[in-house]
Amino acid sequence: MALETLAFNDVLNNDIAHFFKSGNIRRSDENNQLNKIHHLLPKKGNYGTNLEYDIWYDFEGEEKIRGYVYTDLMTKFVYIKPASSLFSRRLLRKSIKEDITEEGERIFQDIANNNTDKYKLRSIEQTYPYIVFLPGTNILNEITDDNKIEKAIKKDGAKLKPHPLTSPFIMSFLKARYGKKNLIDKNLSGHDLLNNTEVVGTCSNSEMGLIAIAQGKRIHLFDKPKIRCKTYTHIYNVLHENGYPVINDLKRLFSSEYSGLIYHDSKSPKRKINNFFKNFKKVEHVKPITPKTLNTGKK
Repeated sequence: MALETLAFNDVLNNDIAHFFKSGNIRRSDENNQLNKIHHLLPKKGNYGTNLEYDIWYDFEGEEKIRGYVYTDLMTKFVYIKPASSLFSRRLLRKSIKEDITEEGERIFQDIANNNTDKYKLRSIEQTYPYIVFLPGTNILNEITDDNKIEKAIKKDGAKLKPHPLTSPFIMSFLKARYGKKNLIDKNLSGHDLLNNTEVVGTCSNSEMGLIAIAQGKRIHLFDKPKIRCKTYTHIYNVLHENGYPVINDLKRLFSSEYSGLIYHDSKSPKRKINNFFKNFKKVEHVKPITPKTLNTGKK
């Protein structure tokens, strides 16, 4: 008998979709506050293009948009962007030229003071002055600069916090490469550790560095040079265009009416979603070969 493909709706907060992404690591209930934003998203992007969850594709440098993607951020945002590094960077650069609003300040303070783990992890009271938060198994080797990590351990006494989804094989590799004494248990709360450290190391796939910026901490990026763009690469690039992160630019992103960062408690989330897509109405779009309709479930 022929095998049938298992069908499931790959969208935010769909239990089956997250099981295939995260296995037995449960997501925090805090993610549920994003449902009301999720249900406001359109079924398609501009001109019949697809709007898809937690993926990335890019036609580097092309003056066209072939689709849109979205993901969750910090359990507090739905982050929408065009599937184009060119247009994603342009939009973020435009956003940081706007004024800081009262809502932007409020969001910034919430990020700094009330951050929460995406996954259900164990609390920890022990503190470390310098922590490098590593990517998950699927991109660890692709994205991380091993020499930079070794230097941070040997010179600055950094400890490494593996991603909660790190596989047993990669954990063995990390122990052999960097020493067991330099690793923190992957199942401990990253946000407890983040809130009590002084220096944060991260890669551009991670939200941890963005929270660290809001907290006024010193941060270091551990990406390899010229990597392919990851989930938040464009945000980090725009914030670091002066060689260091500009706190007020992060506030401007949170204040923007069209940045694609839709806060769970925004006063006007639907307007911000509409403004995001309106920004690209004059750009040439290419309809997908395989059209999809976003189904966010019951409202």
